[in-house]
Amino acid sequence: MGNEGALDREGPGTTSVVARRHYAGMFLLSLATLLLELALTRVISVANWYHFGFLVISTALLGFGASGVTLALWPRLRDRARLDDTLAWISLAFGIVALASFWLMQRIPFQPFYVLLDRTQIFYTLAYYVVLAAPFFCSGLGISLLLSRGSHEVNRLYAADLIGAGLGCAAIWVVMPALGGSGSVAFAGAVGVGAALAFKGIRPSLVSVSSAAVTGVLLWLAVIGDRALPIHVFQEKHHPLQPAGEAPIISRWNTFSKIDVYRFPRQPELGWPDPGLSVIIDAGGSGTAIPDLSMGVRRYLATAPGYHPAGLPYIGKTRPKVLIIGSGAGREVLEALAFNASSITAVEINPIINDIVSKDMKEAWGGLFEQPEVHLVTEDGRSFVRRSEETFDAIIAIQTMTDAALASGAASFGETYILTQEALDDYWRHLTPTGTLLITRPVYQLPKLFATIRRLFDQHGLGSPAGHLVAFRGTAAPFGHRQFLSGVILQKSPLGSAQVDTMAARLGVGRSERWNDTGVPELYYSPFQAPNGKMQSLLASLVSESDLDGIIEASEELIEPVSDDQPFFNRRVRWSSVGKDAIWTVFAAGRQGSIEARPVAEVTLLMLLAQTLIVALVMIVLPLVRLGGGKLEVTNRLAFLTYFAALGFGFILIEIVMLQRFALFLGQPVYTLSVVLAGLLISTGAGSYFASRNQALRNGGLPRALAGVLAGIAFTLVVTPAVLSLALGLPLALRVAVAILLIVPIGVLLGVPFPTGLRVFGRGSAAVTWAWAINGFFTVVGSVAAMIFGMTFGFRIVLLIAAGCYLAALVATWALTGWPAAVRASAKPVRAAAMG
Repeated sequence: MGNEGALDREGPGTTSVVARRHYAGMFLLSLATLLLELALTRVISVANWYHFGFLVISTALLGFGASGVTLALWPRLRDRARLDDTLAWISLAFGIVALASFWLMQRIPFQPFYVLLDRTQIFYTLAYYVVLAAPFFCSGLGISLLLSRGSHEVNRLYAADLIGAGLGCAAIWVVMPALGGSGSVAFAGAVGVGAALAFKGIRPSLVSVSSAAVTGVLLWLAVIGDRALPIHVFQEKHHPLQPAGEAPIISRWNTFSKIDVYRFPRQPELGWPDPGLSVIIDAGGSGTAIPDLSMGVRRYLATAPGYHPAGLPYIGKTRPKVLIIGSGAGREVLEALAFNASSITAVEINPIINDIVSKDMKEAWGGLFEQPEVHLVTEDGRSFVRRSEETFDAIIAIQTMTDAALASGAASFGETYILTQEALDDYWRHLTPTGTLLITRPVYQLPKLFATIRRLFDQHGLGSPAGHLVAFRGTAAPFGHRQFLSGVILQKSPLGSAQVDTMAARLGVGRSERWNDTGVPELYYSPFQAPNGKMQSLLASLVSESDLDGIIEASEELIEPVSDDQPFFNRRVRWSSVGKDAIWTVFAAGRQGSIEARPVAEVTLLMLLAQTLIVALVMIVLPLVRLGGGKLEVTNRLAFLTYFAALGFGFILIEIVMLQRFALFLGQPVYTLSVVLAGLLISTGAGSYFASRNQALRNGGLPRALAGVLAGIAFTLVVTPAVLSLALGLPLALRVAVAILLIVPIGVLLGVPFPTGLRVFGRGSAAVTWAWAINGFFTVVGSVAAMIFGMTFGFRIVLLIAAGCYLAALVATWALTGWPAAVRASAKPVRAAAMG
C-alpha cells in the first residue's frame, strides 16, 4: 500500500469516520507517555547524577522516531491490521514494558565513568538505552499508527495527542509527591493501559480483560511505590552528610527533588561539634545540615560550647537585616541569630524542605523558623530579590550549588540565575550603603566571580572594586559537608584593614594547629596584601588591570561572566578544549578520583549528539534509501523530509527557550513545568484543532501559518523579555496569568504546521509515518543542540536558530507546492484512510 486512500481492512461495518474512542485512547496514551518521561527523568536523577536524567528525553524521542520507521517499513501492520485490536495490544504492551524496563534499568550495572576502563560498559550502556527507549517505542507506535490511519482527521488526533501530553506534564505535579518515583512510573503505566480499554470500549475480549487486570496490578504497585520497587542508587553517589547504612527519618518527593532527612553523629574533626540533622537531596546530589536544636534554639546558642560560626558578613554591624538565599536546613539562619540579626529573610526554593523544618519536624529544629526575627519564603532566591523593595545589611548565598554536584560534573548542565551579571546587579542594588554580600563557591570559580564583579563596577562606573573585595578559604561555617569553604566577600563601602584582619582571624588564617581538610586557611585576595601565587595574582589582575577582556581570554579556564541569557555559571572549560583527551578523562574517570575538573556535561552532550546522528543514519537514512524509499510517494522527497525535520528541530528549540525564559519569572520549577510546558503543549493542541476547522488553512494557507510562527518567534524574542521584566513584581497568581497570555498565542501558532503538513503533503500512510519518524529524530537532535547552542551562544541565538528552522520549512513548502499560487490550486482534500 502507501498511496492515498489506504483502507483499514477490519471487515464489515468499517467506517471512514474517526470514533470518539480513538481520541480518548490517543489522549490517554500521550498523557501516560509524558508522565512516564518526567517520572523517569526524576528517578534517573536520583539513581545517577542528574545530568543523566537528560538521557530520558533524548532516548524517549529516539524511541518515538524508531516507531515511525518501523511502521513505515511494516505495511501489513500500518495498513491492514485490525486497528482497534492493534492499538489496544500496543497500549497494553506500553504499560507492561514501562514497568519491566524500569525494573531492568535498576539492575543494569550502568557506570558511564568506567566506559574506557571496562569494555563491558559499552554493552551495558547499549542495553540501558534500549531498555529505556522500549516503552516510548510502544507508545510512539500506537500514536503514529493512529495518525497514519486517520490522516483525514490528523489535526484533531494531533490535538488530542498534544493536550494529553500537556496534561501529563501538569499531572506530574500531583502524582510525584503522592506516589514517589517508583509509584509514578507504575501509575503512568496504568494510564497507558487505560488507553487500551478506551480503544476497545466495553466489548469483552482477551485484550480488554487483560488490560483491566494489568491496570489493577499497576495501580496497586503505584500505591506501595518505593517499597515494592526500590530505586538502586549509583554506588559512587554518596554525600558526606549522609550517614552510611542509616535509614532516613523522612523521605519525600516532589517534581524536582527527592528529600531525605537523617540524623548524623558528633564529629568535631569534620566541623560537626554536636549531633545534628542533615537534609539530603536526590540521594546524594547535594545536602544541607543543622545541629540538633530540640533543646530550643535560644538555649542551644547560649550553651553550645563548640558552636563557633565565623559570621564574616556581620563584622562591624549591629542588629543587621539579613537575606539568606538558599536557607536549606537553616544553618545560616542559626548563624544570623547568633550575631543578633534584627530581621532574617530565609528564601528556599524547595517546599518539602521548608515544610520539614517549619512544620513536620519543627521540634527537632527547636522552633528555629518560628523566631520573631525569621521570615521563611518558598521561592527562587533570585526571583525574590528582583521583586523585593527592601535593602539588607547582609545578603548570603552559601553553597547554593554544593561541591557534591560540582564533583559529579553535573553542574555545567544546570542553569543558575544566582550568579549571573544581572544577579550581581540585583544584589548590589539591594544592599545598604555598608551592606555585605557573601557568596561561597569552589576555589576554581573565584576568578569568574571576580570577573563578574569587575563587570558590574565597570557597567555602573563605580571605579575599581579592588578595595571592596576579599577572597578566602577557611572555617567559614560549621555543619557543612566540608570543614573549609571558599568564597568572596563584596562590601558596598570600602573594607577597612581591621575588618579584614578580623575576617582572617575567624577563618583560622595563621593558626598553628593541623587541619584535617586539604590545605590551610588563607586569604586569596585582600586589598591589604600583595599577591603571592598564581591564584592571588589572577584575582588581583581581574580587579585592578585595565584589560579585563584580555585577562579573561588568556585564562586557561572559562572565567567569562555569564548572563541571564546564558546562565551556565558552572561551566569550566571552552568547547575548543573538549577533544580526545577530554573524552578519555570523562569515560575513564571511575578510577581517577574526583572528576570535578573534567568536562562531563560537555562530553555528555557531544556524545548524545553523535549517538543521535548515528542512530538517525542507521534508522532513517539507510532504510529510506535501501528499503523504504520507494514507499515514500511524494513530489519532492528532499523537501518533504526537510519540512518535517525543520519542524521537529525548531519546535524543541522554542520549547527549551520558553522553559528558560520563564524559570526566573515564575520562581519555582513546579510552576515552570506545569505552566510553561503544559501550557505550551495544550495550546499547541488547540492550534492543531483550530487548523482543522479553519477553511483558509484547509485550502492551502500553510505558508501563512508558517509566517505566523515566524511572527510569534519575533514577538517572543523582542517583546516577551520586556513584559516579563515589567511584570516581575506582580503576585504569583498574576505572574502565572501573564505567563499563560504570553505562551498561548505562540503555542496555537506552533500547532498548525505539523498536522496541516501531514494532511497537505502526507498522501498515503507511509508518508505519514516517515514524517513522524523524521520529525521525532530531529526533535532529539534539537534537544541536544539547544543545550549546546545555549551554553555557547545564549538562548537568544537559540531562538533565532528556531526561526531559521521555520523559514526552512517555509522554503520546503514552496518546493513542494509552488507557493503561493500553486498551493491554492493543488491543495485538494486527501482521501481518508478508513478507520476501524
